[in-house]
Amino acid sequence: MKPENINRAFLDGVLDGSHEDVYYHFGVVSSDPILDRLRDVEAVIMAGSGGRIREFADRWSEINGGSEIVAFPKEDRFVTRYTAGVLFVSHGMGMPSASIALQELMRMVFFLKGGDLAAMDEVFWCRVGTSGGVGLPAGTVVVSSEGVMADLQPYRLLKGGDGEYWFDGRFPADTYNAIIAANEGVADFTVVPGRTVAGNEFFLEQFRLDGAICLETPESKTAWLEWLDQNGVRNIEMEGAMIAGYLNHWGFAKFAMICCTLLNRLEGDQVTSTPEQLHKFGEDAGSALFNYLEACLLHA
Repeated sequence: MKPENINRAFLDGVLDGSHEDVYYHFGVVSSDPILDRLRDVEAVIMAGSGGRIREFADRWSEINGGSEIVAFPKEDRFVTRYTAGVLFVSHGMGMPSASIALQELMRMVFFLKGGDLAAMDEVFWCRVGTSGGVGLPAGTVVVSSEGVMADLQPYRLLKGGDGEYWFDGRFPADTYNAIIAANEGVADFTVVPGRTVAGNEFFLEQFRLDGAICLETPESKTAWLEWLDQNGVRNIEMEGAMIAGYLNHWGFAKFAMICCTLLNRLEGDQVTSTPEQLHKFGEDAGSALFNYLEACLLHA
């Protein structure tokens, strides 16, 4: 962990009782008794949709002998489930939504671990989802090695109205290699590492030609996608550069992103897979995660 990057001015006051922390978008506060049931959290798993989170929690509970599932009371923004040491949380769509969830989750983990940086460092974080592929067939699972923006630069934000703060978008190699290893010989899908582009917008910043507004030509879209392909980008989604950047800022050691490709963007913009294929693609990303969780966290 990097204690100098942690907002101790606020968070230490939560630990010593000077004030509560309000995890507003989850509907709980630091004094809420429900958090006592999460003290042993070992992993935080994020996905875009609440339905996927409910499925993940049910699956992990079943794997762990029917372990109890704890739900937070507020679900209008994010759906949260906790069972058998794993906190499953939806983050919505895009970096603005996901950043709200992640900021509150980081504060929550700090509180749950009593500010113990060594204990926090043991927590595994992972976003699981779907993505557009770059030079890969639909159904390929990509474990990200780095999250970058559409210009292949790191995630950055205005800093105090004066300049920008650039975040480190690299994912820990030990972790993504361990996920790939956990799926070797057991998965019926292909798992590959690669850089991931996170777009600020689904249509324009992903150079699509099928939006209500289009700023690109077929030639500029193709040139951008080929440029990504030549620079080791294997998929495109909307959250990874920020998630890696924030977790790196605090210095977490174990975090990853696992996304299954829905299409090869070099071949088109629209998802034309059948509902059955799309369901399997989503299931495969989850299976890649659970193969790793069972190898590393299973206690039953």
